[in-house]
Amino acid sequence: MRERNGKALRNSSLRRVRLKAWTAVGLALGCGPAPGGVEPVTMPLWVRSHNTRPVDVYALCGSRDAQWLGTVGVQGSEDFDIPARYSECAEGLMFFLVVQNFGRGYWVGPFRPERTQNVQMVIEKYAGLSSAQLYP
Repeated sequence: MRERNGKALRNSSLRRVRLKAWTAVGLALGCGPAPGGVEPVTMPLWVRSHNTRPVDVYALCGSRDAQWLGTVGVQGSEDFDIPARYSECAEGLMFFLVVQNFGRGYWVGPFRPERTQNVQMVIEKYAGLSSAQLYP
């Protein structure tokens, strides 16, 4: 009986080691760039502000993975690049606008752009009414 238990224990340990090895191989192959693949492109974002204060613009995947894109000056306009990973976000691309020296933030979105689309955003004088649209 003891040999059977020892043999079963060795077999179970061997299975765990094999599973870990195959998992590592799968992750290594699946997480690397495809051979001859191209780097993901960014999506262009054009922002026009009617606000009387500078506004910081953040891109998010749903409500996570925030990335600061830049600041739009007082009643100015700016071009930004949105990282390609946001086009594949299941929750949808969101923008968070922070009006400087005012202490408030406002959400714009969600929407699901394709990598080939352009995004145009208008920041209103009252940033809570801001909007974004997609263009081919």
